[in-house]
Amino acid sequence: MKNYFIANGEILNTDMSIEEIESQVQESLDEYTSGMAQFRVKEISEKEIRMFFVREFRCDPNKLIVYDADMSLITGVGIGAFQLQTVGGYPMIYPLNFAGKNFYTDITAFIRFYKSLLFMEMGQKVEHIGLRTYSDRILMQIIF
Repeated sequence: MKNYFIANGEILNTDMSIEEIESQVQESLDEYTSGMAQFRVKEISEKEIRMFFVREFRCDPNKLIVYDADMSLITGVGIGAFQLQTVGGYPMIYPLNFAGKNFYTDITAFIRFYKSLLFMEMGQKVEHIGLRTYSDRILMQIIF
């Protein structure tokens, strides 16, 4: 049984090969980030995917938050969906906070958003999503 997931707006499934997934997402990322981010699949099976995005972004890995740029990178949804209307955004997630020049939310709120996106797009339910952000990469695990 194939399970679906989203990476940078690409709808993918666990029946695809690692090479197919990486190629499809990287092509999308190159267009979106002009080659400033990379995507890799660490592990994939029928019941689980472990993937990561490599990019440069200042953040504290000890804080359980995710910034607007990372949310947009993971989902492929425009960055305005993760910014307040006062700066021209159209927020699709709550709560949103502001830090310097970026908006952010807690990881739990983003995971709830990602699960909803999966369900609305493909009717896909997941058992667990793990997410961790570092200054050089984003790690994500989905268990179906």
